[in-house]
Amino acid sequence: MNVDPQFIKVGMEVVGTDGELAGMVKAVDAGAIHVDRPLARDVLVPLDAIQAILSGGGLEGSPRVVLGIRGDSIADMGWPHPE
Repeated sequence: MNVDPQFIKVGMEVVGTDGELAGMVKAVDAGAIHVDRPLARDVLVPLDAIQAILSGGGLEGSPRVVLGIRGDSIADMGWPHPE
């Protein structure tokens, strides 16, 4: 899916297709989002890995980013870690 990064905001939840929390958006750039993961190293998720941006369903009904993978698979994707 082609996702416009202007709709992704710092602090949004990032979840997998299973609804499992993968982390929170820490930063956004033209090609990837920096995801802050609980108890794990942060990761740079490419925009083409995003399946959707939902307008509600996150903390207190806030928007969230849905990846095209299960939430627990983020570490297996080989995506780079920010420096």
